[in-house]
Amino acid sequence: MTSAFKIRLLLFILTIGFAATAISVHFNFDKGQILESDARTIEQNLQKKERFVKSFLNNKANFKALQSIHKNPARAAELIKDFRDKRSIYLHTYYNEQLVFWGANRIVPTTDAGLKEGSNRLKTRNGWYEAIRKSEGPFSVVCIIPIKAEYPFQNRYLKNSFAPDLIEENNLDIAGLNDKKVYNIKNSEGHFILSVKLKSSVINSFYSKLELWMIALTVLFMTIFVNQVSTFMASRGHIKSAIGLFALYFLILKIASVEFPVFSSYFNLSLFDPRHYSGGYFFRSLGDFLLTTIAMSWLLCFFYSYRKKITLASHPIPDKAGAVIFIALGVVIYAIANQQSDIFYQLIVNSNINFNLTNILYLDIYSWIGILLMCIGAFNLYLLLEIFLALGAGLPLSNNQKLKIFLISIGVILLAQAISGTFAVYTLLFSIIVFIKGWAFYTDNKAYNYLIFVLVVLLFSIIASIKLSSFQYIKERDHRQVIAYRLESADDPNAVLLFFSLEQEILKDNFVKEYFKAGSKDRSSLKDKLRKLYFDGYLSRYEFDVHTYFPGQESTSPDSAEIRIFRNFVLAGSIKVSENFYRINNTFGYQHYFAIIPVREGEQVLGTLLLTLKSATVKNPREVPEVLVDNKMYVDKDLQNYSFAFYLNGLLLNQNGTYIYNLVNNDFKGKDNSFVFMEKNGYNHLIYKPNSKKVIVVSQPVTTWIMKLGSVSFLFLVMIVLSVVILGIHQVWLVIHDENFKLTAHKLAHIFSRKRILYSTRIQASLVSAIILTLLIVGVITYISISRQFRQQLQEDAVKQIDQITTGIEKNQIFKEGSLADNEDALHSFADINATDLNLFDLQGKLIYTTQNKIYENGFVEPKMNAFAYIFLNKFQRSEFINTEQVGRMKFISAYKPLRNSRNETIAYLSLPYFSNETDYDQRIGQYLNTIINVYALVLVAITLFAIFLANQITYPLILVSKSLSEIRIGSRNEPIRWNSNDEIGTLIKEYNNMITALEESARKLARSERESAWREMAKQVAHEIKNPLTPLKLGVQLLEKSWREKDPNFDKKFAKFSRSFIEQIESLALIASEFSNFAKLPDAPLENIDLIEVIEKSVDSFRLNGHTIPFEFTEKPLIVNGSKDHLLRIFNNLVQNAIEAIPEEREKKIVIRLYPQNRQVHIEVEDNGNGISEELREKIFNANFTTKTSGTGLGLAFVKQAVENMLGSIHFTTEPGKGTIFHIDLPLTS
Repeated sequence: MTSAFKIRLLLFILTIGFAATAISVHFNFDKGQILESDARTIEQNLQKKERFVKSFLNNKANFKALQSIHKNPARAAELIKDFRDKRSIYLHTYYNEQLVFWGANRIVPTTDAGLKEGSNRLKTRNGWYEAIRKSEGPFSVVCIIPIKAEYPFQNRYLKNSFAPDLIEENNLDIAGLNDKKVYNIKNSEGHFILSVKLKSSVINSFYSKLELWMIALTVLFMTIFVNQVSTFMASRGHIKSAIGLFALYFLILKIASVEFPVFSSYFNLSLFDPRHYSGGYFFRSLGDFLLTTIAMSWLLCFFYSYRKKITLASHPIPDKAGAVIFIALGVVIYAIANQQSDIFYQLIVNSNINFNLTNILYLDIYSWIGILLMCIGAFNLYLLLEIFLALGAGLPLSNNQKLKIFLISIGVILLAQAISGTFAVYTLLFSIIVFIKGWAFYTDNKAYNYLIFVLVVLLFSIIASIKLSSFQYIKERDHRQVIAYRLESADDPNAVLLFFSLEQEILKDNFVKEYFKAGSKDRSSLKDKLRKLYFDGYLSRYEFDVHTYFPGQESTSPDSAEIRIFRNFVLAGSIKVSENFYRINNTFGYQHYFAIIPVREGEQVLGTLLLTLKSATVKNPREVPEVLVDNKMYVDKDLQNYSFAFYLNGLLLNQNGTYIYNLVNNDFKGKDNSFVFMEKNGYNHLIYKPNSKKVIVVSQPVTTWIMKLGSVSFLFLVMIVLSVVILGIHQVWLVIHDENFKLTAHKLAHIFSRKRILYSTRIQASLVSAIILTLLIVGVITYISISRQFRQQLQEDAVKQIDQITTGIEKNQIFKEGSLADNEDALHSFADINATDLNLFDLQGKLIYTTQNKIYENGFVEPKMNAFAYIFLNKFQRSEFINTEQVGRMKFISAYKPLRNSRNETIAYLSLPYFSNETDYDQRIGQYLNTIINVYALVLVAITLFAIFLANQITYPLILVSKSLSEIRIGSRNEPIRWNSNDEIGTLIKEYNNMITALEESARKLARSERESAWREMAKQVAHEIKNPLTPLKLGVQLLEKSWREKDPNFDKKFAKFSRSFIEQIESLALIASEFSNFAKLPDAPLENIDLIEVIEKSVDSFRLNGHTIPFEFTEKPLIVNGSKDHLLRIFNNLVQNAIEAIPEEREKKIVIRLYPQNRQVHIEVEDNGNGISEELREKIFNANFTTKTSGTGLGLAFVKQAVENMLGSIHFTTEPGKGTIFHIDLPLTS
């Protein structure tokens, strides 16, 4: 059993084992185990926190210190850091059941009156908690441990999940009273806390992960197993069958994955979700695309490893057919390149994946996978090009012919594109790649040229950047047209979504009912109340107004005209968007909604509420925090990157964004009901005219060449990294497949020393690596420094803004006497004017006013000041403070400043929450990163080229010495190297010159000794060969002498018989003398240019005269070689004669001579159908004096080998016992 078979058997066993494990897990998987396992994890971690809290509170010193914690700000700050920030435990203290100190504002009970001693379960608007209370007299401490968050809605910052320090998985939910399969979580004392249950769809469990890993490992090891089987087939000469088997395996695997999409349906992996991307049968998702591309890469790598051993045909190909095949190969590679371009067009244009490389921080995991797919696609195209070049090498075409065909074909393609107006730069660039690789392959296909590698990667990066830019351009234009349609429609789906819940809440609101019951006329208080409760957050972008009508006053009220107008709108066909809300038709540049809501109590109608919402501008200057945006709401973040304007009758109606539009439309002349694009003032404008009076303009900054260069640099770096990874994987693959490989301590050294690395390559790699390492270090340090500066700048901006607002408020007459609670309109005006959010807290840290009321109303945090900020402002008396805060998972900075009245007394604390600071930070740092990448990529390219030049300059003397060493010929004159510098290289060259002088002397002595030895050996052989025929001559003479003396009557007959025998023996002696004479004169034969085909035909004709049929196949004529005509004729006479003698008499003789050019050489095959050569004779077949025949000198094949090598050629044979032998000769062509 061979080692290779053992490896294949092991791979097969592993494949079966992993598959069996996956099947076993799938069918024996019990969800109850997940429930018990995850619930136990929560319970254990919760009890661990309980024990810490109880241990802390039971310590008398700690408990005593907590009684005065509100008077010890330094200790309070440390406590908050330890409990809230490090352990996620919220500590509050109470005196006489009233809050004295709070350690966090996520949950702050104003009193602990309802809590018993020890453990308590709390359910609030934002989640479930365990509260541990300990009291002593009127003083008590409550420590609250978060268990599970529950919010009114969810988004990227608000997740209804268990606390991450309790459990990471999200398989469980809080159980209800009617749920049966539950697990009761208990505290450390064994008392019930709450029950949990499994969610309806459990996908993120240990067992599902185990099953997924088992399936992945099954496929991986099965693929390696098939790879090994295919390699075994290829090693036996069945290369095409091996490639076909491997391709068939991947095809079956792909069809199975499409028909049974377990990754998307069973495991619910987002990578395989077709909502991100779907591109047909084989590319149903981004994950399918990735797996298919990797499989294709694996198959092409296998094909690539045997590319030089594959022939297009088993028989010689005619010249014209070779040209047609070469053109066909080119057509196929260009067709595949275009097909791959179409596939990536679908990926970029027909997906929601972001491929904008101008800010890499906005690239998500799907974007990176898409970019990786583009780079792997380029790698696959490179492999395919190498394979096709290797196939083209076997065609009967010279390099000049191939070059002419290539240039003519490319010229025709480019000319056709130019005539048809479809000229594409990437076609020219890809042609340059083909030319570079073809030139490197056909001129020096064994050399690894670092410069060519860099140039090819750079060209692929440019092509990918051009394609990406053009596809993004198409996608962006389509998206901009959708935006224009949406701007025209005057509909807001997010507002409509909110209307459904909002109108029901208003009808149930007791405040509204009491307003009508009391017959109140204070409409402003109702408006403020409704705005705070229902028209804050997203709806704050609308101008909101309210009108009230008591029963019977709809026609007599001063506002009766309003309700009649809106009821007429209903009759005129206003669109009903919910039960009570309508959208007014024919609005342009804004949205206008209204609601007529009858307020009832039972069957009694208390009055009518008229609500109007009108967007004066499309976008409110004060952004809604992302934490308030429900996942169900559509948020088009791309809209922030556009400017747009509405023109009505040629006059500017509304505008938004950074572009400054003219008041009169003199620039944007579109066509009715069509889209027109134009560029002006550095912007690309989309002009859409719904009709002759209305114009919508959507504008975006033009992509500059600097930005395009940035994408080239980025893709170049990604491709370089991918290339290094692939080369590393390839090297490791070669090492672990080496039979001598052992897992020793020096295995890394074995990996990197397995192949000799050229000195020039080491210089290049060392120089480039040093530069890259330096750039990385400088880049990281610069990035950290710039990041800190950016964050510091954001903090300074926040402080500057809050200073301005504070100054404005303090100077305002309304606030001079400390009147704050009744001046919300003024505070709102300050917030709107400064386009920022504001919070106002009283001296006890209680919220007075906020611009984002929904954050507190929905219970995301309590209406209390951040504990840390309160300590620093109230206790440490800081004049300003910057604090990092958190709502859900959204972190942001807040600037705090005390407000003082005219008597310089602090009357409140103003907070400016900078909700968008992370977004601003990402934008700034993203722009900087893009700049760094662009610069570093250009520096890397320049350094690489410089490293190649420098390495070539440094290694030139070594190349010179290496070339001279390779040209050393013993017995001939070797020229010394001239070197003027007296340096290390000069010393080396001096030693070389001394060496060749000594070598020439040694060669003369060796030649003399070898000649003497050879002649002694030759003399022995000649004596032995002459002695064989002399013995029968001597015996015959003796017999004739005896017959003569005895007067034998048959003397005449005997004389005639012995005479014939003597002549044969004399001819044998002459043949022996001739053979030895020719072999001795072999090196001295003069060389000349000879037509090889004429020589072979002359040899074949001589054998045909003796009745032998010998087909001679060749593809082109003439084929000129440099050699001796006599020696060539004897070479083929010997080979053909040996072939004839190797075929048994009873077998029909089949001898074929084939000849075809190949890479500046001519390849000759002499094939017979004899018995073949046995294994024990194969090593001796070319030895002098060795023969398998009873007669012969044994010099025939020795002469052939020596004569071929004298012509700088080579000879070898392939044989199969019982089927025949093929002798292969390669001779260099002179033309």
